[in-house]
Amino acid sequence: MCKQKLIDLPIYRKILFFSFFITFILVVSTAGFSFFYETNQLTNQLTDRAKGIAGLWSTTIPLEEVKMVKETRNPDIPEADHLNYLVNLIQKKNSKYIGGYILDVEKVDKNKLTFLATNDSDVYLGIKPFSKYNVGPEFLYAFNKAVSEKKTVSTQLYEDEFGTWITSIQPLIDENGKVIAVLAVDVDATFINHFKKKSSIYLFIALITITMIMFFTLRWGLRKFLQPLNEIISGINAVSSGDFNVKVKIPEYSDLGKLGDRFNQMTSQLAVLFERLSDTYKEFGTNPSRDQNVHQVEKAIDEMEKIIEKTRLQKELQRAEKMNAIGQLAASVAHEIRNPMTVVRGFLQIFLSKDNLSEIELTYIKLMIEELNRAEKIINEYLSLAKPDLERVEQVDAKDLTKKVADLMNTFAFMSKNISLNTHLEDGIMIKGNQSELKQVVINIVKNGIESMRDGGVLSLSVYKNEEFGIIEVTDTGIGMSEAELARLGTAFYSLKEKGTGMGLMVCYQIVSRMKGKIEVESEKGKGTTFKVYIPLW
Repeated sequence: MCKQKLIDLPIYRKILFFSFFITFILVVSTAGFSFFYETNQLTNQLTDRAKGIAGLWSTTIPLEEVKMVKETRNPDIPEADHLNYLVNLIQKKNSKYIGGYILDVEKVDKNKLTFLATNDSDVYLGIKPFSKYNVGPEFLYAFNKAVSEKKTVSTQLYEDEFGTWITSIQPLIDENGKVIAVLAVDVDATFINHFKKKSSIYLFIALITITMIMFFTLRWGLRKFLQPLNEIISGINAVSSGDFNVKVKIPEYSDLGKLGDRFNQMTSQLAVLFERLSDTYKEFGTNPSRDQNVHQVEKAIDEMEKIIEKTRLQKELQRAEKMNAIGQLAASVAHEIRNPMTVVRGFLQIFLSKDNLSEIELTYIKLMIEELNRAEKIINEYLSLAKPDLERVEQVDAKDLTKKVADLMNTFAFMSKNISLNTHLEDGIMIKGNQSELKQVVINIVKNGIESMRDGGVLSLSVYKNEEFGIIEVTDTGIGMSEAELARLGTAFYSLKEKGTGMGLMVCYQIVSRMKGKIEVESEKGKGTTFKVYIPLW
């Protein structure tokens, strides 16, 4: 819920929130690091001072007196008084926060140590010579390490029944290298806690002050910076409501100023576009409403979709009219020209059978018959367009049909162009159409592919299916086509062949369309072309 509310915030508040949050985290992190660093430095300084004092004063302790006190266990002998005096000097010569005492190395019950000499100021704590000290784990660890390694060891900051301390433990070693006692120098670290509390209060006050200054500064800066952006957002809202005459005013030469100029140019172009669109409405017999309460952009999109649909229908109608005109022309040409052509071909064949003709005359007659045959082929293509769809629909085995076409065209491809035919035909693909017409379509496409490979190549025939269609695919490695040539493919009188009319492919498109199928073409100039004939599955 909170996340969604955050997402729904205006951009000004989002930027203000995240900027303030990041800056606040940065300030708090810096303050925390500084606080930790200062406290750590103070602790280290106290530890170093305790260690230095312990090392210095250990040289003043008479070891013979320490041994005497250990042996007698009598606090009233002169040696005990002298040791207590030396221990008291540690505090008098340094600071009231620093005190010292001497401990026996022998432990009682594993964690109790015996005081051999103490500071007079510790009497009120119940600490006196030969009293027991129940040490904690931190002190015991440093004590054991100092005795075993025979060197000065300092504790971390720790607390016991008497207060908060940092202690440096200096072993007292006799002439035989044996630790007979230790000199412990305590630093009263209670004032460190006072320092922490006082520093925390100062840091908290400083944090609140900096946070308030930072918040108001960010708010002022963001308002000033985002004012042009708010102007643009208001303009966008106006455009989305249909007001294309809105202009934003950003008196800056920064990037936002340039953005404002681009926005104004866009609204001007949209206004012109909408006016032109209104004129187009009128041409289609629609009178667009100027009601400002309606979103004109949405209306414009709806009307544009209607215009596109009407344009598509008009193109379909023009195509149908064109096909009808071609059909009527075809029927007329067939009746008016076919019979005279048949008579001319008959006489030419009679002349061809005579024996007294020269080679040149025979060549001319053969050429005339070939041209008459080509003309008749063109007329037959026109008749295919004019012929109504009276063929019955039947179940066609796509593999069998394509294999027959491949067998038929294989010799022609190899002998005429040195082209090899490859086939990949899946079994059991039954399609719905007319077998003879489909065969005509595939032969026409294969023949075009062969003729496009002027220097030989490979022509591939494939049969496969998807959920709705059986697909016959013909791929050549010929000259290919550009996008402009692809766009005109299948239209009447357009052909890429020197003697082509374009009627062959046009007939193919019409046949496949009658069977509720489609033809897709992919081509790249200089690399080849792929025809995909989609016929509905049975």
